[in-house]
Amino acid sequence: MTDEKSIPLIEVRDLKKYYPIKGGVITHTTGHIRAVDGVSFSIPKGETLGLVGESGCGKSTIGRQLVGLETPTAGTICYNGCDLEAIRKDKKQLRQIRTKLQMVFQDPYSSLNPRKHIFEILSQPMLYHHISTKASVEQDILKLLDMVGLPKTVLGRYPHEFSGGQRQRIAIAKALSLNPEFIVCDEPVSALDVSIQAQILNLLRELQKELDLTLLFVGHGLGAVNYVSNQIAVMYLGKIVEIGEAKEVFRRPVHPYTKALLEAVPVPDTAQKDKERRLLQGEVGSNTNPPDGCRFHNRCPYATDACAQDEPELKPIPAALQFRGTANSPFESSQASPSLNSAIRAVQGNTGNEQAAVAHRVACPIMMGHIQNAADTAAGKNMQEEEAHG
Repeated sequence: MTDEKSIPLIEVRDLKKYYPIKGGVITHTTGHIRAVDGVSFSIPKGETLGLVGESGCGKSTIGRQLVGLETPTAGTICYNGCDLEAIRKDKKQLRQIRTKLQMVFQDPYSSLNPRKHIFEILSQPMLYHHISTKASVEQDILKLLDMVGLPKTVLGRYPHEFSGGQRQRIAIAKALSLNPEFIVCDEPVSALDVSIQAQILNLLRELQKELDLTLLFVGHGLGAVNYVSNQIAVMYLGKIVEIGEAKEVFRRPVHPYTKALLEAVPVPDTAQKDKERRLLQGEVGSNTNPPDGCRFHNRCPYATDACAQDEPELKPIPAALQFRGTANSPFESSQASPSLNSAIRAVQGNTGNEQAAVAHRVACPIMMGHIQNAADTAAGKNMQEEEAHG
């Protein structure tokens, strides 16, 4: 029997979103902003995919397309195996599915109608979509408030009367009001204080477990994304450059951009205050005219001439190389290049019997080559030790 969780609730294939640039005396299209340019991933039911990257890389655009707020330029979005583009022709079926796909926005104040009190904000969608009746809607709303940790006294108040954390809880209750299966959380904690961020993250984890929700969590903070996610995808200029299990990507990043993001995270440890950090150099490329070849090559410390010519594909690290184990490698050398040492750490571990549930995929031939070399080096040393003890 097929495990239900192994079937993707959301599947995205070669998704693209181009925005036209208008100009000229007689207005015409002079170019395109390639906000999303060939993205593919899947999210199994009940799991969370964390989407990280710099501002403007296309994270929020993907989320808006998944819930139907924007139409893709090209590519396919499937919900429970059904192509959403094909469903758009059937308005009745589309209306039913739209209730299953909801979104929590970054700014809760702008996503809540300031002219309506909380009871109206929560009750009107439930009545319109026949989730509740006039007789049961109040009781259903009280259940929602209890889920998100708000008292019933909030129902007669307006959005401007709440703190940022309370407004975000109301926004989450609004998303839950239609009994969704999938929710896009578009940087839901970025505008909140650190203590409130922790409360909202814990709330999302509890609700996901209780309601068996599937989430796309968009964020900048890798710590927060790692805390709530099963998988992590790293985006740069409209493309995914690395994707895999959250613990694997967070602890053993392979792509140079992913490592740069992790090194930029402040570490609250005075013992590491003098630790040298390799900061990225150069300017972020343009989505209007992205660089040829690898879009990260003009900022990458390991780039070669080939990186500026050939656009890398997202390829899985071979299963035999996806080892688990200690952070420090016995094969790591102080004379080796930093990229080779990073690659050795990425493949370091035990015999490799433990397999990742999700393939760790990377769009960087240079680092993939270093990983293979590191694995060959480790295998050669193991053979020498066996012969010596044999």
